[in-house]
Amino acid sequence: MVAEFRLIHTLSELKSLCGQLSREEILALDTEADSLYHYFPKVCLIQIATNRHAFVVDPIAIKTMDPLRPLLGNQKIKKVLHGADYDLRSLFRDFAIEVNNLFDTMVASQFIGENELALTAVVKKRFGATLNKKYQRANWSRRPLTHDMMLYAALDTAYLIRLYRELEEELKAKGRLGWVQEECELLSRDVGAGDKGAERTLTGQPPLFKRFKGAGKMTPRDLAVLENILLFRENMAIEKNRPPFRLFPNRVIQDLIRAKPTHRVALRKIQNLPAECIRRYADGILEAIQKGLELPGDRLPSYPKVRRRPQAPEKQARLKRLKRWRGLKAKELEIQAGLICNNVLLDALAEENPKGVHSLKAIPSMKVWQRKAFGPEIIEVLRDTA
Repeated sequence: MVAEFRLIHTLSELKSLCGQLSREEILALDTEADSLYHYFPKVCLIQIATNRHAFVVDPIAIKTMDPLRPLLGNQKIKKVLHGADYDLRSLFRDFAIEVNNLFDTMVASQFIGENELALTAVVKKRFGATLNKKYQRANWSRRPLTHDMMLYAALDTAYLIRLYRELEEELKAKGRLGWVQEECELLSRDVGAGDKGAERTLTGQPPLFKRFKGAGKMTPRDLAVLENILLFRENMAIEKNRPPFRLFPNRVIQDLIRAKPTHRVALRKIQNLPAECIRRYADGILEAIQKGLELPGDRLPSYPKVRRRPQAPEKQARLKRLKRWRGLKAKELEIQAGLICNNVLLDALAEENPKGVHSLKAIPSMKVWQRKAFGPEIIEVLRDTA
């Protein structure tokens, strides 16, 4: 276990480190960000470990991560992460860094059949070690960071290489290593998704209420009030660079929708609304509520209903048999059914009804490993419904 680490906080140190690490065959990698504290999150620490040493890189102090780009993009060096998706997107967003030759130990654990996937649970089960989560919700953008905080961050990479070696052997024994390798390759390619943009309006953008729990049961008038409150909060969050929930949480918005206060006296009666929030945002909240109340009836929003296209009986029969096959296969392999084929893929298979394994190449959502591992069985299932 990592008992100590080396802090990298100058460009010369980073260049030297990257030269040193370029001779390694495998690296463990993790990041810490400030998404709980800022609307526009940023990577605040990058943790890298070898078999023997741990390093904590401070991108806030160094400013440029250019030396890391060729190192993490090097196809000859294995990079081990746990739950890599957010780390990959963050590194690409902030530094245009692409991570190649990835092994995601969370993905691997899924294909082994593990149900508890958090790193703390995996490390506890396999190695009997407890990872302290004391700083899980820390503000990593603050400086200076304490020694304990940086050690905590370094420990997240301490077991990854050992975990990788165990999982790789187990996957080989089960004949699933190629499955995970393809999943990781696809994961490393899927970066660069757009970030949050500038100020939004009620028109021209998907309504914010679509992401609000319980909105589907609200009246059109309540939705209008809700959307205006959400827009106000979103724009204030952008202006102040704080997460929307830090301004006032969703439970407060639920209370506002029920009460619909139109003046400060009524606003102060909202149980969960802090006095500081009233002081800062009362005018904006009241204006948002008023806008929703005054919106003409013919412009009131409605919650989008999912309209499913009627399925032909033949397709329904194929889909039913495919789902039954998937369930049996999942029990046989002792993994989650969605790993074998997700619902999007099953629907495409039932719709296209391919006649042979070679035809499966035309199904865009089907991965190579799925076609090789299950293609003949899938074709047999589809033939049985013909």
